[in-house]
Amino acid sequence: MKKINTLFGIFFASGFAALAYQIYFAKKLALVFGSQSSATYTVLAIYMTGMAIGAAIGAGLAKRTRFPVRMYAIAELAIALYCLCTPYIFSLAHDIYLMIAVGYRPDSSSLVIYQVLLGALVLLFPTILMGLTFPLLVKAAADSKSCIASISGFYSANTFGAASGALLSGYLIIPALGMNGTLWLSSAIDILVAVLGFLLVSEAKTSNDLPAKVHEQADPHVHGSHRFGLLVLLVVGALTMMMEVSTIHLLAVVIGNSTYAFSLMLTCFLAGLALGGRYAGKASRRSANEHLNEALFLLTCTILCSTFMWQLSSLYFFALAQITVPHSFWLREFLRAIPAIIIALPPAFAIGAIYPVSMNIASRGQHDSIGFPSAINTLGNIAGVLLAGFVLLPAIGGFHTSLLCGIVAFVLLLISTWNTRDKSAPAFQQYGSAIAASVLLIACPKQLDLNVIATGINTYFRPPYYAGWKMIEHAESADGGLTAVMAQNIEGIEFKTLTTNGKFQGNNAMKSGSEMAAQTGYGLIPTLHLSNYDKALVIGYGTGVTAMAIHESGFKSMNIVDLSRDLVNISNRHFADVNQDVASQAGVSFFYTDGRNYLSLTQDKYDLIAIQLTSIWFAGAASLYNQEFYALAASKLAQEGVLKQWFQLKHMSKRDLGVMIASASQTFRYVWVYVVGTQGVMITSNSPSAFPNSQKEERLRSMDTNAKIRAYLDLYPNGVGSIPEALVLTPEQVRFMISSRELLLSNDNNLLLEYSTPKGNAMKDADFRDNLDYLKSFASKPTLKQAATEPALMN
Repeated sequence: MKKINTLFGIFFASGFAALAYQIYFAKKLALVFGSQSSATYTVLAIYMTGMAIGAAIGAGLAKRTRFPVRMYAIAELAIALYCLCTPYIFSLAHDIYLMIAVGYRPDSSSLVIYQVLLGALVLLFPTILMGLTFPLLVKAAADSKSCIASISGFYSANTFGAASGALLSGYLIIPALGMNGTLWLSSAIDILVAVLGFLLVSEAKTSNDLPAKVHEQADPHVHGSHRFGLLVLLVVGALTMMMEVSTIHLLAVVIGNSTYAFSLMLTCFLAGLALGGRYAGKASRRSANEHLNEALFLLTCTILCSTFMWQLSSLYFFALAQITVPHSFWLREFLRAIPAIIIALPPAFAIGAIYPVSMNIASRGQHDSIGFPSAINTLGNIAGVLLAGFVLLPAIGGFHTSLLCGIVAFVLLLISTWNTRDKSAPAFQQYGSAIAASVLLIACPKQLDLNVIATGINTYFRPPYYAGWKMIEHAESADGGLTAVMAQNIEGIEFKTLTTNGKFQGNNAMKSGSEMAAQTGYGLIPTLHLSNYDKALVIGYGTGVTAMAIHESGFKSMNIVDLSRDLVNISNRHFADVNQDVASQAGVSFFYTDGRNYLSLTQDKYDLIAIQLTSIWFAGAASLYNQEFYALAASKLAQEGVLKQWFQLKHMSKRDLGVMIASASQTFRYVWVYVVGTQGVMITSNSPSAFPNSQKEERLRSMDTNAKIRAYLDLYPNGVGSIPEALVLTPEQVRFMISSRELLLSNDNNLLLEYSTPKGNAMKDADFRDNLDYLKSFASKPTLKQAATEPALMN
């Protein structure tokens, strides 16, 4: 018994390391293939495929070997050694991908084929090894525990480890150690696990001492159809990933989509699976049929009940916004965790409770026969990822995907109830669960009030100005999240605001001090630094106003890149009046991928690359503020090219400002900092011709005669002349700033900005003025000109 408990402990550690590996793989491959959903779900499907193959191989090994613990230790050691080599493997995969992707559009669906092949090349070996560990350890417990107790024990231990890995990696380990440090720590844990496994081999006598060809007899207490057990494993495997995808998608709207939020969501889901698996082991003395029916009933009810909780969670944040929540990041994360736990954990608990009992039925209670059922379950996982990510989310949205999962679970409950009916028992006892689930299915909401959901209150714990406005159009996708247009009629004028997951993207307010003036300024500032106007690249579309200003400054051609096709389509329908229908102008082309992937694959050189993202703290967005990105952008600029990059000044720490500017300065010799409205603009270049001069200022002033843009320039206090006055720091002053402080650099290893900027959301609004004063403190002159506009009224 002591040995089995030790095996549970080392499988917990193995789960911890495996989840850390998975996070590492996902982040690194997002840099190789891009962070669009097609790449993300393809990688996850490959990961699951390797696990399925490994489970099948592990089944064969478990039947033949006398030494399952020794083989498990060898597998863990091989995983650790392989993962230590993955930085070089990912680098090689990236180089190969760039070679074979030449000539394709950066958003071509044909590239998915190469992503599958290269993803398999990188991931299959370690994931196959991970998959075969479970059958081996279950076989090792054959002489001391029943099959279902072994399955439950190892499943819950490994999943508890994975939940711990998700929580600690996201909140502590990666921010403290960086990506490579996390990889080394995980490998060290796996090596320790392997060593402990080898030490256990020579201890207490277990199934290691059995003859290789002795087969375990079927457990006579296991009743139920072997085939139905396999069906449950397949369907519930698919439901597991469908629920995970849809729940994480919806929770991103409800609690935010920072990298911390994703760690929190994944932790809640995995913890639910682990608790359910643990419960299944405690209830193993009951009949398998009774246990399975109860778990299927619980799964149906928890999924259907979650449909009520989505709207209540938004009301929860609305209630919090009515009180003063302290400006504490950790307190606010705790408050976000409450709805995540309530919504994600119960269905995951039910899934975790189903897995051991259905595995026990499918394996006929034999320890060495769980490999094939485990592979079937993982094949269901693969189907669920692909179905939810590529079909259901774009077609019916996250809420209806969850509702569909509830319906499938209900059908499975009906089948199970019919298969196990006992004519001698009272009808209510036989069919009571199915009747209760039917009532809940009829009563649960079939639609979601997105007017309440898409408010963005969860980010800053206060209602935005558009809270209570009517949603007039929305779209959902894995890439774009929930894109919505909120509208309100004020004094006979329809004001519109574009949001993504509740976060402000832009509006159509044409008034002094509005966001419109700032967004126009973002596009006009580069005019002071440009010498050529042949090709421009805009990353991030928003309402299209900044892209319009760049286009009207005189570019012959302009490529616009955005991750979300939904956002672009909705913007062009609702904001064409303020973006001057820029999408239909000659020479304007759209690409739907992430900006870094586009730059990696394009062969074009640009006179201007303009980065216009919604927020740095969005998960993955900070990769466009790292050293590697700046080096990539510099390689795609023409000889006299300029990079313009938006950055936030509100809810941003001084440390993060310094990290961002210092990181850019490592690649670019010349860096200018402007402040427009309450936001920052960084202009960078390696060409001396990028310095402003009278000729460039004259070109900017001549835009006063441009009929399309004249109304926007009238929003500035001093007309177009206000634009040059937005300058805060010159290259000399930026160099003084960097030399006077010991500033860290953000790169693809330490991910400083990705993990630091979300904490700025808990800062007070007054930090904008503090940050502006901080930047001005590095200026050589006693006083500087004021920013181009006053803080936006509707931001």
